[in-house]
Amino acid sequence: MKSVITVRKRINLVVAGLCMAAIFAGCSNSSGIYKPGTYTASGAGYAGDVVVEVEFDKDSILSVIVTDENETEEIGGRVIDELQKKVVEEQTFEVDAVSSATITSEAIKEAVKSCMEQAKR
Repeated sequence: MKSVITVRKRINLVVAGLCMAAIFAGCSNSSGIYKPGTYTASGAGYAGDVVVEVEFDKDSILSVIVTDENETEEIGGRVIDELQKKVVEEQTFEVDAVSSATITSEAIKEAVKSCMEQAKR
């Protein structure tokens, strides 16, 4: 008789554990980390503000586009292309700055960070 009670207790514990797991799984944020949409922000560049537009779906950064800037074409243009790609690939504003264009790099990163904060759920 003791072994039947022990088996029942174990079964009840397993069932209770499964129920708890199901309850906690239902509490997860299945709606994503971002509010889908396009967000705009700016950062202080070398020759004025750098305006960035970042598009999000619920889980990721889809695109980064610099919509307005006054940076030098030789250096600033190279930075813009490179950082737009890096941010999307790495899914963060915390990418390495481009050598010899730190101010422009930081302006883009600052603007992307602001867009990410706006899009956070």
